[in-house]
Amino acid sequence: MLRLRYIVATLLLLFVACTKEEPTAPTSATLRSIECPNRSYTLDALGTTEIPFRVEDSKALFNYAISSIGFEVQLRLEGEVTQSPTEFELVRVVADDKEQGLYRATIADNGSSAMYSQRVHIAIKRESGELVLSNAVRVASSNYVSGINSIAIEKRSNPSLKKDILFDYNPKAQSYTAHIDEYIADRRFKVRFATDGIDNLKVDGVAVENNEAVIDFKHDATLTADIAGTTYEYSLHLGCFTGLPVLSIETPGGQGVWSKDVWVEGSTLWLDGMGRFDNIEGVEMAIRGRGNSTWGYEKKPYAIKFTEKQKVMGMPKHKRWVLLANYMDRTLIRNRVAFFLAKQTSLAWTPRTEFVELFLNGQHLGQYLLSEQVRVDNDRIAITEMTPSDNSGDAITGGYLLELDFHFDNQWQWWSDHGTPFAVKFPDEEDLTSEQLNWIKSHIAEAESAIYGSNFANATSGYAKYIDAQSFIDYWLIYELCVNHELGNPGSVYLTKDRGGKLVAGPVWDFDWGTFSYNASPHAKGKLFITWAWWYNRLFEDPAFWDLASERWAVLKPKFMAVFDFIEQEREYIERSWSKNFSMWGISTDINGDERLSFDEAIDRLTEITRERIEAVDKALKY
Repeated sequence: MLRLRYIVATLLLLFVACTKEEPTAPTSATLRSIECPNRSYTLDALGTTEIPFRVEDSKALFNYAISSIGFEVQLRLEGEVTQSPTEFELVRVVADDKEQGLYRATIADNGSSAMYSQRVHIAIKRESGELVLSNAVRVASSNYVSGINSIAIEKRSNPSLKKDILFDYNPKAQSYTAHIDEYIADRRFKVRFATDGIDNLKVDGVAVENNEAVIDFKHDATLTADIAGTTYEYSLHLGCFTGLPVLSIETPGGQGVWSKDVWVEGSTLWLDGMGRFDNIEGVEMAIRGRGNSTWGYEKKPYAIKFTEKQKVMGMPKHKRWVLLANYMDRTLIRNRVAFFLAKQTSLAWTPRTEFVELFLNGQHLGQYLLSEQVRVDNDRIAITEMTPSDNSGDAITGGYLLELDFHFDNQWQWWSDHGTPFAVKFPDEEDLTSEQLNWIKSHIAEAESAIYGSNFANATSGYAKYIDAQSFIDYWLIYELCVNHELGNPGSVYLTKDRGGKLVAGPVWDFDWGTFSYNASPHAKGKLFITWAWWYNRLFEDPAFWDLASERWAVLKPKFMAVFDFIEQEREYIERSWSKNFSMWGISTDINGDERLSFDEAIDRLTEITRERIEAVDKALKY
């Protein structure tokens, strides 16, 4: 019986407690006015703050319960009292437990990260339905800059937009930034400023009239404002699309590019550098397909050829460039990371590259890597440029660019005595003479004879007479670190032979297939894996070659460690582009083992494997 009474008493107490939270009916005391003692408040992103207020008559009661049904305490904008603020909201009102007539309203930022400064009233509805307004108080975001309330590009004044664009303020960088998701080539927009207490507002030195200015956002603008006698300067940046430069190609009549052999001549190229690089305004060029296995994928790689030499995205002038599709690369940065590592070595030249968004005849094809093509040139592979008349004496000794390629689909090619597929890439097909071809074939045979001969380690008559050992070590290290088995095929492996010089390894090329992964090369985990490839199987039989490898590793390892900062920079730079690319293209192969991972998961995996490879090579080569 006692237990039953206890339960009833407990339920009664709970009922009373609950009913205290219900709206209280007004009494005969009349709500005359509302006073907020403080006049200014600041809100952090997703933060809250309290606004205390007093009511008169202090005995007046009102409904201050906050619920989904509605409430009688509200926030109203000064000058537009029918509207409530959108950047923050009222979430709670409580009565002070010590002073009658004193209340505390809690407001919360909605997390939009927009900069704002709003003057608002606390509004309470009387029994009659009439609103009683407090004095106005200012509520500002913590990133608000006094004098500039908002910067916006409004759709009503800019028909090309799908919606209004609001700028956010970054106090550390002293910059205003906004972003447009779609690509708009003409980014001249009418911008509206809402200001308070500014004497002189200028954009790129031009005075803003009537709080409006037309700004071309192909480059960042500089905003200056005189506030209380002090001039402040800010950058104004409008990001567009993925933020990467946009490369647009138009072919005659919009014809497709379906051949690796036939150039589509008379095409035109534009580059929107997105403020990072100089724009290119319609230059004549030709385009065709390229690649071996990569040409068979849905996302096609391309070669482009300008009519005249063209400087592109800060890279030296040249006619010939390639657009790498990176179709099977879930990270989209494998080639970039490999090339970064190669640039830390003594290799004479590594292709320069930059990311672009490619549009072909108005259709977006996704992210591509614009790269210098492997060509002999003073700004690329800087060896002697032979002519058809260089057929004897010292002149016939170089320069040659050779490719080791198991596809065996070049015009001038042969198999060496030890089963290596060699091809001559320079001189060009039409310029190479039979004398030059015979000479380089004979020279390779001599080099192989020395490498595989009984006296191969002799410093004057062995392999050292024919090859630049340091370049061979540095070249091999990149393939070890990146887990690139192409050195063993071999495929896309290059050598140069300059006039009067030795055979030099490089440049590196083609790192999207099976790299930074143990999927294609599980035996690589924890140890060296490619010392057996090609001539290296013999070279590593020489202790002096091992010693040189250890010496080079000691020099290069600290430089290689910078790759992790580089990877993080790439991660931040291409995130938007990655999302758009893989919303268009799936990966139909399972080559690298990360094809089903998210962006961050794929980048993290590449980072982890790179770190493992550095540790494995360090363990094998450390003195």
